[in-house]
Amino acid sequence: MKHQVKDPVKNQLGQRVRRGGGRLKLALLLLGLALILVPWPPAWAEALYLGALLPTWSAFSARVIDAVPVSVSLLLLIFLVSVPLVIMLAVGGRAVRGVMRFWSWTALVLLLLFPFTFGLGYRLALPTGLVTTQAASSEAALAAVSAHVLSLLRSSSNWSAQPGAAALSAEAEQAQAVAAASTCVGRFSRELRAEHPAATLPTKVKYLPAGLLLRFGFAGVALPWLLEPHVDAGLPGPSALAVTLHEFAHSAGHASEAEAEAVGMVAGLECSDQRVVYAAALRLATNLATGMPPEARAAFMAEWPTRAVADARAAGRATRRFADAALTPGATAAYDLYLRSQGESGGMAEYDRGTALALAVLYQRHLAEPN
Repeated sequence: MKHQVKDPVKNQLGQRVRRGGGRLKLALLLLGLALILVPWPPAWAEALYLGALLPTWSAFSARVIDAVPVSVSLLLLIFLVSVPLVIMLAVGGRAVRGVMRFWSWTALVLLLLFPFTFGLGYRLALPTGLVTTQAASSEAALAAVSAHVLSLLRSSSNWSAQPGAAALSAEAEQAQAVAAASTCVGRFSRELRAEHPAATLPTKVKYLPAGLLLRFGFAGVALPWLLEPHVDAGLPGPSALAVTLHEFAHSAGHASEAEAEAVGMVAGLECSDQRVVYAAALRLATNLATGMPPEARAAFMAEWPTRAVADARAAGRATRRFADAALTPGATAAYDLYLRSQGESGGMAEYDRGTALALAVLYQRHLAEPN
């Protein structure tokens, strides 16, 4: 049996390198947490994020997202997890330390990149066009804007292809509507941030396996590092398109859940594509109905077109089908904590605030008396 004589100098050098690497990781971890948790002055965030980072990065990421038919984020995650695991299994225990080191550095890099690809969006003040007025919250204003949404729901539910147009498959029609949704969200976002360079939005959304998100109580997600929008494939078409509007708003740099909901819904209702209008109107009408007492809800939904009632029921069935009572509470509590850490004081209630904000913006833009 061979006996290996250890070099004390080399051993001490290795220990110093490991200690130095540990201290560097700790310093980078603290820096990353500070960048994420410490409030940035809105003017700094606006100048850096909207003025430079978002338009530059989105121009690249949108091309990548549109060029790859499946989720780029999911592919990268699988690669970063599976390849080191395969190496570890092939090499054995000798590779464990190297693999753990690789994963820890990867996590640190993602932590440090998060503020600059997405997180700074939480530090921005609401665009001027989304600041509500007192009049928009009155009962009369709510009644007027509710009637406006109902009118759009009725008119858009009658959409049909132009006579003589080539028939499309359900997948092709949905892809066409998604591209229109991207255009409309991009247009409205540019209007709100006219003084800054425009973000580039992808024209595609990536569908995740049915139920993957719905089991946790969510319907869509925009991965922050690539700004890649995803929707749960378990949702029926109109509901999936409404979620797509919300995720495209995130891709445009509207990090706040309330702001993304308002931007997505207003952009959808002002879209030239009636399929997009219908999806946004159905979502807003559903949200309005959810907040009403039973009798008022029944009276409100009695005014809905038959198609809208059927689509709302289909969305409810999809949610109930995949809902997991063991997973949803923990997932929503964790996300609530995350939102609060980013300055979203309402946590999960920010989604409801987004509906109220969308209604107020619609009132200001279409129904309020001019000053």
